[in-house]
Amino acid sequence: MRSSAKEKKERKVAMPADAKLINRHMIMDVLRRGEPVTVADIHEITGISRPTAMKTLQHYCEMGVARSLGLGESTNVGGKKPELFCFSDERKILCINLWPGELCIGVCGLIGEVENLKRIDPLELNSLDAAFERLRGAAADYMLQAGIALEDLYGVMLSVPGTVDYDQMMLRYNSQAPEWGVNVMLGDRLRAIFGENRAYFVGNAGKSAGRSILLDQPEYASRRVMTLFTTWGVSACMIERGHVLNGRDSLIGEIGHMIISDCSEVTCGCGMRGCLERLVSLAHVKDMLRDLGAGDLCQGLTIPGLFALSAQGDARAQQVVRYLAHCFAVALHNLSLAYNQEAVVIQGDFASADALFDQCLRSELAQFRYYPEEAPFAIVYDRRDIALSALRGGAHVIKTKYFSALD
Repeated sequence: MRSSAKEKKERKVAMPADAKLINRHMIMDVLRRGEPVTVADIHEITGISRPTAMKTLQHYCEMGVARSLGLGESTNVGGKKPELFCFSDERKILCINLWPGELCIGVCGLIGEVENLKRIDPLELNSLDAAFERLRGAAADYMLQAGIALEDLYGVMLSVPGTVDYDQMMLRYNSQAPEWGVNVMLGDRLRAIFGENRAYFVGNAGKSAGRSILLDQPEYASRRVMTLFTTWGVSACMIERGHVLNGRDSLIGEIGHMIISDCSEVTCGCGMRGCLERLVSLAHVKDMLRDLGAGDLCQGLTIPGLFALSAQGDARAQQVVRYLAHCFAVALHNLSLAYNQEAVVIQGDFASADALFDQCLRSELAQFRYYPEEAPFAIVYDRRDIALSALRGGAHVIKTKYFSALD
């Protein structure tokens, strides 16, 4: 079908505006690196002409998101000293994890990393009101000690257990704290603490942590990747070419509630029996050890501690580790049929898995004949601090929205 003359005219008019927007975003990407730059630097990095780069920098200076630092040093061959520019919006993002057993707070700028982590524990989640009162007090103390005034805040991110409606900032359900109820408007509670004029992001803990891999491994942005959150619960962040999948009811990724064994007597907080999250939980691990006559190992035991015992050759710990690997192999096998992931990144407690767990996991997955002869998908153990990963991932969402809105 031929385009009308009007349509052709509209496209011709739109193209320069599109190019201008692309140029502005490219130049802002350079400023986001946090280093002072000159027009010549921008031209060299982006290929954008010097006059266009200068006009864009002047535009950003007028907006208040960039500023001139004055003249820098002259070039090696002499000549006029170049003018230096830098990103200038110094507002902060307050980053909060409201998790079972721990309230974690950090801060970052609109460019730069999350820093100054403060961990507050123990934290009881039995009462929603009590949890948010604790959050209110802890945030006020943190900001006072860090010298951050309320007007210094651009945004606040919060990660929590459970399924989250991202558009409404609503917690649909939290199996870690069912007493919180259903359809809880967490955005309203944050606004009551920090005010209306802020950018907010409320996210599931596992998906927040999962997003962080895109910051450090940009190659994953073009692949189908799954991260596994394995700490006080189990969930997945499914990333399809840089986009995090949520689904209509935010249930995509709630793999902790995938039923692994319908014969199990272990009841999950979701109301079902045999869920992955419960079968690989520390409580169930301790029950298994007691059944094996290894109750002496349970005192102060953690999942990383179990893997350490297994690596040291403890036969009882190794028996439990084989069972845990089996549970994850079943889950990943089933997930690959629906999602066909190219890589699985394990975060949290199970990222400390020993060689036996990894061997058993890969061996069981290899038995599925539909997989190619090579490994069905890459398995990566991300041993970084999962709390920090969640803060970074959530802050990244706010930063992305901020820079996308600049024109």
